[in-house]
Amino acid sequence: MSIIRAMQRVAPALPADLAERLPVGICAFDTNDQLVYANALIRRLFDSPLPRGETRKELVTRLGDSCSGLANLRPGQRMVVPLGGRLLEIESQVTEPATGTATAAGLLWVVTDQSAELRLRAQLAEEATFLAHSHEAFLVVDLSGFVRYANELCERERGHPPGGMIGRNLTELERPCDAAYQEAKAQDSAQLRERLQQVLQAGGVQRYNAWHRHADGTEHPVEVTMRAHRLSNETVVLTTALDDSKRLLHLQALSQAKAEAESANRAKSAFLAITSHELRTPLTGIIGFCELLQLERKDTNPQTVKYLQLISDSSQSLLAIINDILDFSKIESRTLEIRPVKVDPDQVLDLVTRSWKERAAIRGIKFVRHVSTGAPAVCTGDPLRLRQMLDNLIGNALKFTEKGKVEVHLDYQVNTIEFTISDSGCGIPGSQQDYLFQPFWQGADHHTRAAGGTGLGLYICQQLASMIGGRVWLHASTPQGSSFKLRLPQVSTGKFNARVRISGVWAKTPSQDDKLTTPMGRPARGR
Repeated sequence: MSIIRAMQRVAPALPADLAERLPVGICAFDTNDQLVYANALIRRLFDSPLPRGETRKELVTRLGDSCSGLANLRPGQRMVVPLGGRLLEIESQVTEPATGTATAAGLLWVVTDQSAELRLRAQLAEEATFLAHSHEAFLVVDLSGFVRYANELCERERGHPPGGMIGRNLTELERPCDAAYQEAKAQDSAQLRERLQQVLQAGGVQRYNAWHRHADGTEHPVEVTMRAHRLSNETVVLTTALDDSKRLLHLQALSQAKAEAESANRAKSAFLAITSHELRTPLTGIIGFCELLQLERKDTNPQTVKYLQLISDSSQSLLAIINDILDFSKIESRTLEIRPVKVDPDQVLDLVTRSWKERAAIRGIKFVRHVSTGAPAVCTGDPLRLRQMLDNLIGNALKFTEKGKVEVHLDYQVNTIEFTISDSGCGIPGSQQDYLFQPFWQGADHHTRAAGGTGLGLYICQQLASMIGGRVWLHASTPQGSSFKLRLPQVSTGKFNARVRISGVWAKTPSQDDKLTTPMGRPARGR
């Protein structure tokens, strides 16, 4: 034992009765295995006189069968023996000969009373089978943070020999971190004691994530659960550490898959935006020249006029699809522009009504614009996006109405405005209503196939309404028709998932004091 060797090296400077003062029992045997010294403590622990000259074999025999293994205890070995109601740990060491002498080395027994500690360990081991599952690492920590017990699984996972974790402080064994096992930081003794006191005062279970360190320096992620427990005459903290490596790998795989999906989605949106721009440019040229030809050939062959009208209608339809795809890609990439200005909702609705009333008349459908109700108010919003939402809702109403009428109504409410668009069309089956606002979704029936479209209109309408703090929903639907409502704030207050421009400056939300006076219903420059 190092303390004994140190005593032997500095023996001239130490008191002669130092061995009697030590808190451990000591007895020494010479080269003939005869007892040459025993201090008072070891005599009390053995509860027996230890006469000089008695051989080690005779002493072991006199102590009883429970101590028979001591006869073969070699230097460097330890053994725990029960004796007189105590559990004694006996460590055997070789004594070094005095400096400058020819005396041969003898044998030294260092005896400590481990009764309380070993009984506590046995109690903990017994209770651990009830307090923790067999697949969980389990530790018992005192309120100072020192490990009093660790089960076999805990020691094996961390590469420690049996009993190798006992006596170590928890600060040496773990680094707490967040739920995603990021930002792991070592804790000092004061922080650990504070955590343990919180567990004690809360009286419940405290959970956190941490990295547990192995004997070789590596780490693995664990979910730690702590709870206070009264054990004999002291309070300890029962700690379970569930290996979370598989879940962490799963989280990392999900995170990687999400990143890849988002990257693919951004690439898709960029592709759609670029392609839409490239398609729209030549298509605009086709529409322009078609209109010129229609103006020049009004009185020519009716067949030519019919073909030109067909080209114009088809081009406009294709342009609408391209615009929808472009808006969809901007919504997905969060680059859609919102430009709130002072706007008169009645004026916007009048412009939309004039546009759709002519198309409805051509198909023999009555278009009714009811008188607005409530107290009219000038609102703050994006007139272009408002017109786009109304166009989508009215366009859908006309598309699925073969006969009857389409009605629109504006109601000024407290702090909001509400548009209602009703039709006498085929209605929407209940099984399909949950999918109405999903992108690229269309009902699988003959009405939808005949009407065509991309299935983006209602999705774009919903997203635009949400961006400016409003909502759109299916109010009612029967086989005799459907009714949609669009409710918007009088002053846009949404959390914009888009770029917002006010007076030439990009901002997050529109100002109520915005002084822009863009003509109502006219697209802002650069649209």
